[in-house]
Amino acid sequence: MRILRLKIQNFRQFYGECELKFRSDDTSRITVIHGENGSGKTSLLNAFKWVLYGKTDFDTGEQTILNELALSKISVGGVAELRLDLEFEHESLTYIVCRKQEFKRIGETLKAEPIGKSIPTLSWIDEKGKYKTAKNPVNHINQLIPEQMHSYFFFNGERIEKLANVSAAGEIRDAIKTLMGLEIIDRASDHLSRLVIKDLRKEASETASADYRELLERSERINAEIDQFKQEKDTAIKSKKGFQKELDTINASYEKIVDIKVKTEKRRSLEAERDTIEEDLEALNKTRMERVSESGALAFLSDTVTSVSDMLEECRKRGELPYKIRQTFIDDLLHDAKCICGTELSKGSEARITIEGYRNKATGEDLEAAFTDVVSNLRAMPTERSRLYKQLSIWSNKESEYNRRLKAIAEELDEISSSLGSSDIEDVKRLEQRRKELTQWQINEGLKIDKAKETIDLCIDERSKVKKEIEKVQSKSDKEDLARRELEFAEECKALVDNLHEALAEKTRYHLSKKVNDTFQSILRKDFYAEIDQDYTLKIFKDVPDVGKQPVLEKSTGENQVISLSFIASLVNFAKERNKSETTFFKGGVYPLIMDSPFGALDREYREKIAQHIPDLADQVIVLASNSQWSKEVDDKCRPFIGKEYSLIYHAPKSKGREENTNYVKRTDGPEFTKIEEGYLGH
Repeated sequence: MRILRLKIQNFRQFYGECELKFRSDDTSRITVIHGENGSGKTSLLNAFKWVLYGKTDFDTGEQTILNELALSKISVGGVAELRLDLEFEHESLTYIVCRKQEFKRIGETLKAEPIGKSIPTLSWIDEKGKYKTAKNPVNHINQLIPEQMHSYFFFNGERIEKLANVSAAGEIRDAIKTLMGLEIIDRASDHLSRLVIKDLRKEASETASADYRELLERSERINAEIDQFKQEKDTAIKSKKGFQKELDTINASYEKIVDIKVKTEKRRSLEAERDTIEEDLEALNKTRMERVSESGALAFLSDTVTSVSDMLEECRKRGELPYKIRQTFIDDLLHDAKCICGTELSKGSEARITIEGYRNKATGEDLEAAFTDVVSNLRAMPTERSRLYKQLSIWSNKESEYNRRLKAIAEELDEISSSLGSSDIEDVKRLEQRRKELTQWQINEGLKIDKAKETIDLCIDERSKVKKEIEKVQSKSDKEDLARRELEFAEECKALVDNLHEALAEKTRYHLSKKVNDTFQSILRKDFYAEIDQDYTLKIFKDVPDVGKQPVLEKSTGENQVISLSFIASLVNFAKERNKSETTFFKGGVYPLIMDSPFGALDREYREKIAQHIPDLADQVIVLASNSQWSKEVDDKCRPFIGKEYSLIYHAPKSKGREENTNYVKRTDGPEFTKIEEGYLGH
């Protein structure tokens, strides 16, 4: 997919008709759009999302996507139109997707409500030059660029670092599933479970003996419970996300109230710090559990290691382990019937009997290797035991430090909440009360999710036990035996499909992890390395002397942003590679990267390193950046690859004491709007 042109009409800050054209070839693969904060960079990012999928990620909701100046030009009850056209090339065909939405003005204030739903159209010219229109444009667009993947191709750099949080593991797993086309396998597994196996279990139950029938019914009840709790978990996850969306809207409302801006900014900073610490604490506990599971027995083996070492040393001194003569050496002498001294070893001779006696004492290669391994491991155990204690002590101290800080943050947040809750501003009191309700509801939904996960795991264990009991029950008739074999075959088919699903996902995870690390290490200045672990969490590791591989728990925002960007770049690259190969499932694709504020949280050195890699991230890269982010070192690295460049000119309402004009900001008497000019005004 290569974006050619975007036409905008009355979308957010963009009044009237505006147009952006893009170039993309080997030497001109970057388009840069410059603009100050508030000028519409994030709006442009969301323009791509809205025209393709009818969705945006604005905190204030969909009602605010109509330009205010366009709305002010119509009378109360009048209708204004918003429209976006996106032209792009995909596999030698040129497509145009158009989406428009009408809004009706309500009252004298600048408020509007949408009329109906936005409907997209998709058209293209086929290989024979014929004009085509998609009958189902939504599905067709999803085939060209899957909606589940759009947040990775069109991403907000100020939020990208969240991909490095434990909570983003589900998003990463979903991305891998989409990349591999695993929805097909999901549907096959669901069909087998929900229809085929259910029907066969019913048939088997009708012909079964009492014991077998009772076990089948138990299995069916357990499956029903698993389905129920999975549904409850999914519902709780959706509810939690919904509450978060409303919380984001409340936070955006707070920022508009000048009197409380300092407190709300402080709260946002504290909450971000709390979330990071909680993520790090969860990662610490998980890593500690894994280490204890692997090496915890070392804590109880001190006396045993000493006694076994003493026994083996005595055997070594006596020449018993390993024996001074190898068994293979004796076998060779007996086979050749001649000793190394030249004595004949004929059958029944005294010399042969003596040699055969040595054979019974000699050790084989396997026993000797085992002896060497055991001695080596026993010698290493005290050191490993010391390392374990040292690491557990480090983790314990870190955990105490985290908990102390979380307690302090909780106290500060309570103080801010109490202050806002007793504010003289009525809107603030109302918003704070609603915020408390939403926060508590979020906590409740989180508890539901945890409970559902725990119950599902218990049910799965119980189902395994029932399956083992079923295997012990003998069939009472040929008909029952046939029904059982059909059911077992269907269950084996489902297990095979599920195993295929996991194998493909694991293969993709492994390759993506390697790509992520290659990109990460080429950017990061520290001696760290990155991977996507078995739980689909983006992790950063380091090697600690006398301890070994350890997770980096306290990551900077810049490090989180670098690893998240590395993941996205690897996704785009992996999709491109798969586009060249014949695969059964997802065929891949060549996708653009649209990056809003990719340098926001990075220092000068990281900006330069990332800028150096931007031309290699994708075949087409569109960067939206402010002047402060687009520094000289960034410009120097990207300039040779820039094909198109635009500047956003923000027309801000006049305010007392602020009527000056700059290259990027002009003052106006009416509502705000933005114009697009070709070129870089700050160059």
